[in-house]
Amino acid sequence: MARDLLSEWSALLVESLLQGGVRDFVVSPGSRSTPFVLAAAGHPEVRCWDVLDERSAAFFALGQAKASGRPSLALCTSGTAGAHYFPAVVEAAMSFTPLLVLTADRPLELQGCGAPQTVDQVKLFGDRVRGFFELGLPDGSPSALRGLRRLVAQAIHASRWPTPGPVHLNARARKPLEPREADGDAERRIAERVQILRAEAAPRIHPPRSRPSPEALDALAGRLAAAERPLVVAGPAPSSQGAARSAVAELVRRSGAVLLREAASQLRSPAVPGVDGFDVLLDAGEARTRLMPDLVLQLGAAPTSAALASHLGARPGLERWVAGPHGWNDPENAAAELVVGEIADVAEGLVERLPASAVEPSPWQRRWQGAEAIARRVLDEVANGPFSEGVAVRILAETLEPDATLFVGNSLAIRELDLFCPARAGERPLLSQRGANGIDGLVSGAAGAASATGRVTLLLGDVSFLHDVGGLWAARLVGSRLTVVVLHNQGGRIFEDLPLGRAGVADAMRHFTTPHALGLAAAAALYGLEHRRASGAAELRAALVDRGGGEKARLIEVAVPPEGLGRLRGEIVRRLSAELGGTL
Repeated sequence: MARDLLSEWSALLVESLLQGGVRDFVVSPGSRSTPFVLAAAGHPEVRCWDVLDERSAAFFALGQAKASGRPSLALCTSGTAGAHYFPAVVEAAMSFTPLLVLTADRPLELQGCGAPQTVDQVKLFGDRVRGFFELGLPDGSPSALRGLRRLVAQAIHASRWPTPGPVHLNARARKPLEPREADGDAERRIAERVQILRAEAAPRIHPPRSRPSPEALDALAGRLAAAERPLVVAGPAPSSQGAARSAVAELVRRSGAVLLREAASQLRSPAVPGVDGFDVLLDAGEARTRLMPDLVLQLGAAPTSAALASHLGARPGLERWVAGPHGWNDPENAAAELVVGEIADVAEGLVERLPASAVEPSPWQRRWQGAEAIARRVLDEVANGPFSEGVAVRILAETLEPDATLFVGNSLAIRELDLFCPARAGERPLLSQRGANGIDGLVSGAAGAASATGRVTLLLGDVSFLHDVGGLWAARLVGSRLTVVVLHNQGGRIFEDLPLGRAGVADAMRHFTTPHALGLAAAAALYGLEHRRASGAAELRAALVDRGGGEKARLIEVAVPPEGLGRLRGEIVRRLSAELGGTL
């Protein structure tokens, strides 16, 4: 049956998105988006995910994109609905994650006259997006229909190249919004044109493959070969960086460098020689001087570790190089040279320029290996001691299913994972939201990742959980594929580990730590999740292993002492300072 112009135009829009590789549409309810939602829901190849809250919906789509590497689309109605996408758009931009947002809009005659749910949506996200595409009102002319397909292809391309990130499409619709039969020959001819176009292949775009500068690689290889104490550091990275493991491993062997890799770098694997517990190590006495490098190569984003930043900043003039495919990853404003390229390409290029690796580790590598062995012993003793956040995180890492992906929250969660969980065989990619480093949308993002990749376990703190408690609606959609583990220490305890915690403002700390007496069982019950509470190691292991045969998403509330990492870290550093003395 031939339908009206708006319905056919919406069907062509959805078909064009599908042909561009977009399969997941995350939909929030609304009226002005009616024709687009119906077109998506009526297509057999579209996967529609209904998420009530647009803020949560955008993070759900973002989590899908982080897990799959391809853009998902968030679709909402007009007015303030699109504004709720902003935090996820910022994270997508800063983490170089492809994402599409489609905001329905009202026709121009309703702008600026007090019409309900009408705001200026043109370039709503400003420079945070890689591109803005105004699709306008439907137009049935042959050139306009072909132009729609071209605009969609351009938008998808802009989300991937040259710099991956979010893209905004704005589509206007005039009432009636509901589908109806074609009115006369003119609309029937439009329907015929649309059917012909839908059957045709959409435009394909072939972006170039950029390679790092050979001259830069020559210079960097020369500096690595000449350095006596080269250091390679790796911070948070997308899951795709796991493909660089073998090249980075060979680079470390050939250069004699020490690799400091965080868990979210995708390089923490036994197959890659590296140091994991370096954050506390660099806060411990003599290590500050005896482990100082003479050359630093940073792979991708800057590491999370404040101790590393302080350590390297203690030597003015230290030669630093930064390599990465996107962005200017130098928050210390200390880099001498920046090499643009994929990490795997940079590492492979350097390996080609360096002599074959030595059989034995260099003295510099042995010094670090000895220090880490002591640090690992101390950390293992802590992780096997009285129940704490460190113990809980170690148990989670040890019991994680082989087919599960770990999604880690910010603030204390990612730091505790870095500290207490060394590399292990067969480790899957670790997902995070380290672009903007915010605590928002973590539950929703993990649910989105679970919808795209299978089993996901999310580790986060209680404040981060409460910030996105509405994301449990999205958790319902993926069921038993998602496990949410909340480190419940009664507030934002990371502030106790910051200089603020030592500033003598104890009476005012509650404004930062925001202690609360909220249990999480009621939240789980509200959204229909399975809930378990654990206050000890045995209870936690049982909760993680026992699924009870249910199909619901799980919420595991881990009650830990409220002191957080601050006190525990202080004890670890004191022990390391004593044991490292004279051994370096």
